[in-house]
Amino acid sequence: MAEGGHCEKGGHPKGARFARRYRRWTGFHGRSQVHDVVARDESHNGILGVSGLSPRVGREEYVVKVRSGRRWAILFVVALVAAVMASPAGATHGGSPSPELTVVGHLDADGLGVFGENITDVWAYGNYAYLGSFDDIACTFDTTGTHIVDISDPANPVKVAFIADKPATRTNDVKVAHLETKHFTGEILVASNEPCGSPFVPRLNSNGVSGNAGRGGVAIWDVTDPTKPKALRQNYLDFGVHNTYIWEQGANAYMLMVDDNNVQDVHIVDITKPQSPKEIAVTGQLDWPTLSGNIGVGEVFLHDVWVQDNVGTVIAYLSYWDAGLVLLDVADPANPVFLGDSEYQSPDPLSGEAPEGNSHVAVPNADGTRVLMGDEDFAAGQLTKFEFDGAAYPAAEGGFTPPVFAPPFNGAFSDPVHWTGGEGCTTGEFDRAAIGSEVALIQRGTCFFSTKAANAQALGYSGFIVANNAGDGLITMSAGTADVITIPGFFVGQSTGEIMKGVPGGLVDVEAIFDGMGYLRLLDVTDPGNIVELDQFATENVFANPPLAGDTTMHNVVVDGGTTAYISWYAEGMRVVDFSGDTLTETAHFVDTVDGSNFWGVYLHDHPNGDTYILGSDRSTGLWIFETP
Repeated sequence: MAEGGHCEKGGHPKGARFARRYRRWTGFHGRSQVHDVVARDESHNGILGVSGLSPRVGREEYVVKVRSGRRWAILFVVALVAAVMASPAGATHGGSPSPELTVVGHLDADGLGVFGENITDVWAYGNYAYLGSFDDIACTFDTTGTHIVDISDPANPVKVAFIADKPATRTNDVKVAHLETKHFTGEILVASNEPCGSPFVPRLNSNGVSGNAGRGGVAIWDVTDPTKPKALRQNYLDFGVHNTYIWEQGANAYMLMVDDNNVQDVHIVDITKPQSPKEIAVTGQLDWPTLSGNIGVGEVFLHDVWVQDNVGTVIAYLSYWDAGLVLLDVADPANPVFLGDSEYQSPDPLSGEAPEGNSHVAVPNADGTRVLMGDEDFAAGQLTKFEFDGAAYPAAEGGFTPPVFAPPFNGAFSDPVHWTGGEGCTTGEFDRAAIGSEVALIQRGTCFFSTKAANAQALGYSGFIVANNAGDGLITMSAGTADVITIPGFFVGQSTGEIMKGVPGGLVDVEAIFDGMGYLRLLDVTDPGNIVELDQFATENVFANPPLAGDTTMHNVVVDGGTTAYISWYAEGMRVVDFSGDTLTETAHFVDTVDGSNFWGVYLHDHPNGDTYILGSDRSTGLWIFETP
């Protein structure tokens, strides 16, 4: 589920979304959360972890660099230790019996001029590929933006241009389209803008230290000549945007935008004149009273979008997290009409446990009768019980702490809680060390969660609970330091924390189960009012217990004109799945068993040379180009 069904800002049900993207977290009633390692709202002290550095394996060091003239200046090195992961991803993944994809070309991180895990999505048009970039610790404008790569020779891709983002802004999503309208003929690039960075690590760039706030909206560029991009409009609209989609309809062109911040999160924009985009519709769950959901207190928000003309009926396919798939009729883009939504089966058909939701991506087949929908779930377990003094409360399990479902806890953890009196940013801020086996209750604020955890651990506490200081919203705690944490950690709302403070020695009782990572589903959407789930596909390691190092949840998917889906599956590499006969069967794969895979994006590209290639963006190792099987 998403955000534990609670809010972070002003009682708004989507308020906690500012930090939603790639965290590992588990919410009340055991529903896992998948979101960002770093929050974007710098006013929320204590949230942020190390951006761009996922808690993957053993010890990983990242040298953060800034281009200054002709020299790379090494600014700082960050070592992040994952306590529950022990072996390199490349050494453990693989093992699929399907044939391996043939690699045609590869432009690695050095060729792109990036480091760490900073590559995001990929798209292509003609002889050029476009790759977005995430953020390093300080989110510098030297490293975030859009990389443009010449793929005229697919065997030898070459970077030819880079469009830098505004300071403290990152590009998650890139889309490129050819437009022919009365105002513009050529290719445009739309890059999503999201604020990023950490308040605990000053942002360093080639001009020194900068504290400018990040920007939202989208950037629109003329890339008719990709080697010389021209800005048409920058930071259009002021909210964070995670994904977009472009389509032409008659003589006009449109863009659908995902709003990170507001409940009404579907924005439709007329880009017939891309220099002067005009918002023509805003809609969302408040307009859809029949929107159904079966994930209990699950979070409902838009994550990704796709639009397709199905012989005169133009449909928008919305990945709406715990509400599943939402279908809109956008034949009249200024007046979108809700058609229906899917529900998750209970129990989940593969895990056998309560469904978690997490609809992350949804793409239709050529005639629009089937949809390939992927769930993104980084948490291999879920809390099924969080009680204090005999009463149940919402809680989120830490993203950098050992999960309760796994050894040595084996699904259960229980100890008395002691209010330590402060924020726990030094051991001196604790009123005392643990007496026997106690759980430290700590206030949120001022320092990294991992600092609070390390101090509680050093003082002998068996676990720790951080109480919110800004309402009852739940977030995933992420690490910001290299401390090795071996005790479990939980985050609770402000009111829950106050109750705990008033009951000295009250017992916290936690239970958790293993339920695997996110996977692919095939839906029949012939009747939008009765969407039927037909089949499911998981790689060989989605339900590995104990979980393997790296992220074994699926991420993005694209579909060809027939019955083949192409999936970027993080550490599980690139997967090709046939869905003919309404069954999902893997037909080919690629996993880099040397350096490990970490695929974020996938795009099926009809190249000017007449061949079709699979493009994959690996967060760590750059652009990959494969033959289609």
